[in-house]
Amino acid sequence: MKFYFDRVRLGFDFAQSYYTIENVEIFLYNFNFIWFNTFLALIAVFFGWRMLKARSKFAIYVHGFIWFIFLPNTIYILTDIAHLFEDWTKVNDFFRTILVAQYTLFAIVGIISFTVAVNYFRKLLDRNSKKMKISTILTICLLNFIVGFGVVLGGIERTNSWYVITDPSRVLEDALDLIYTEELLMLSIGVGLFNNAVYFIMTETVATWDKKFFKK
Repeated sequence: MKFYFDRVRLGFDFAQSYYTIENVEIFLYNFNFIWFNTFLALIAVFFGWRMLKARSKFAIYVHGFIWFIFLPNTIYILTDIAHLFEDWTKVNDFFRTILVAQYTLFAIVGIISFTVAVNYFRKLLDRNSKKMKISTILTICLLNFIVGFGVVLGGIERTNSWYVITDPSRVLEDALDLIYTEELLMLSIGVGLFNNAVYFIMTETVATWDKKFFKK
């Protein structure tokens, strides 16, 4: 009997060493904001799809507007990886493995949602063409720089997508502050270059998925 209780106590001590309250709290906190940010990214994907499927110009403009203001939330997900480094010293080795897996999946969601959402716009531009036109490529490049601007706007100025509707003066003020701050402007250009690299690297993969899963 004593041997049995010693084994139980040993198992309890082992579990307690790994599943400390602080470790679990960090995991659950990350889980909560990951779901929220994923939800924001999926809004862009959903309205990008609705924009492509819309039959009237009015519907295209309405869905396109919502798609546009939420689009930066897709690739913005990658900036949340910074929290991994913040949490690294706060958790044990077991939870570090969990955090790496957690943020890796989160980053994949960000890249895929960004590429898919932009690809809906590309398909709208090339609706009557079998190949991507030069004008479409230039438009997508410009869009990705605008998205980079939006990512920095959200990450540094803490400007949320819905502020465009609820607090447009705040958005204008934050945008002007970013434009007149050289470091932030250069950062947004860098993010724009990164966005273009991600999209044009991933676009063939997304096109393959589209043909495989969504074409009859």
